[in-house]
Amino acid sequence: MIIGETNVSTRQFRAIFDLLRFTLGILSSFAVLSAGFIVYVLEGSVPDFVNYFFNNGVLEWPGLLFGLFATMLLTWGNQSVNDLFDVETDIANQRFDRPLARGDLSKDFVKALTFFMFSSAVVIIGVLVLIYDITPALFIFTLIFVVIGVGYNFGVKQLGFIGNIWVSIGYVAPLFIGFFLLDPNKELTIIACIIIINSTFFMSVGREVIKDIQDYEGDKQLQLNSLAVKFGPKTAGIVATIFFAITVLSSIVAGFLVYKNLVFWVLDGVFVLILVLTSYTVFTESTQGGKKARKYTRWSLWVALGAFFFGVFFIPT
Repeated sequence: MIIGETNVSTRQFRAIFDLLRFTLGILSSFAVLSAGFIVYVLEGSVPDFVNYFFNNGVLEWPGLLFGLFATMLLTWGNQSVNDLFDVETDIANQRFDRPLARGDLSKDFVKALTFFMFSSAVVIIGVLVLIYDITPALFIFTLIFVVIGVGYNFGVKQLGFIGNIWVSIGYVAPLFIGFFLLDPNKELTIIACIIIINSTFFMSVGREVIKDIQDYEGDKQLQLNSLAVKFGPKTAGIVATIFFAITVLSSIVAGFLVYKNLVFWVLDGVFVLILVLTSYTVFTESTQGGKKARKYTRWSLWVALGAFFFGVFFIPT
């Protein structure tokens, strides 16, 4: 009996882990750290890990930790609300990596969990704004992020490519949070922020189109309005590749204007190779390659953030 209960508990824990896409929450918190640290260094501070992580001039370390946790909650809430509205689509696409589609979690549980995560994140950010006298824009932007996440599932998703753009705005939300926390003022800092946001946004649009290619068969049955369904997987692959190309150009501009060091260029080179592999997989394996391509794009997000983050330590003075 104990063994059976342990198995059930393990399965449910795994289901929650899958629902939240746990590593995406970690990725979002890393994006906040990257954005904040980039501003911190470019504004003229010494790149000292200890000083930054435990007293960055804006938040003492408890506030920083709570801010990172709030970012994770926002990301996890966004993932769970998407699954909540995507159950029928996920079943049609045989996406049994999704716990609701395979019946491991109930809709009522996911609704309660989603509400808890979104409301907790808003409360945490609101308290941080009040305690540390941060710009109210951070709290307003947090509310906007929640609206974007929930609103996508109330009609925007049916708009196809517009829905891809809508979701991609959510990907840059952690960067905005990091930038708001440290309030950039120098021209070079603002340029760097714009380039990084631009790169992340276009990368995310391409990734969303790739995800639709993976879901082509089920989406077609349900008559959804994705680019892959409307114009075919090949055309959708071309569109995704165009957005990846814009992303690559943005990263190259960042290298020449801001970073100007070998560490950035090496990591950026790996990032470019992953995107090339992603496009190649989509074109050679069509919808079957969508799953692998989607995985590749997640790797590329980590590498891109690593380039932006670690490259800052070697910017010529």
